[in-house]
Amino acid sequence: MSGSQRVGVVVGAGAVLVSAYMHFYLYFWGGYRGISPERVAGLDISRSFALNAIVGLVIAELLVLSLRYDRLTLPAAALGVVFALGALGAYTLSRTSGLLGFTESGWSTEAVISKSAEVVAVLSLGTVLVRGLSARRSPAAAS
Repeated sequence: MSGSQRVGVVVGAGAVLVSAYMHFYLYFWGGYRGISPERVAGLDISRSFALNAIVGLVIAELLVLSLRYDRLTLPAAALGVVFALGALGAYTLSRTSGLLGFTESGWSTEAVISKSAEVVAVLSLGTVLVRGLSARRSPAAAS
């Protein structure tokens, strides 16, 4: 893994972790713990915040492990991009048509921090993913 890829992985892991922490914070201290207007397959907005925090922590850990084990880099980067895009998409839905019966209004500090971190994660991990995939296709170009 090149030096720039390592930086991208570290930045992406930090960004995913920040997003996960913001969801953890909102679940436990931000008032999102008891929100349950609708459930789909046992999942409501409240539980999705807790799930987001757990999954984000696991993905950030995989990204850090990929610094040691190169074969984890591309799968972990892909998971990080999907995680961040999913969180951005869910927030967009909650602000427009609603998500699981919940509609978000206004911008809180936590939302700004979380959405900024998710954009950083998509950009940094997306770059790692594109460079890693292009290096696999043309091994001579990676040398």
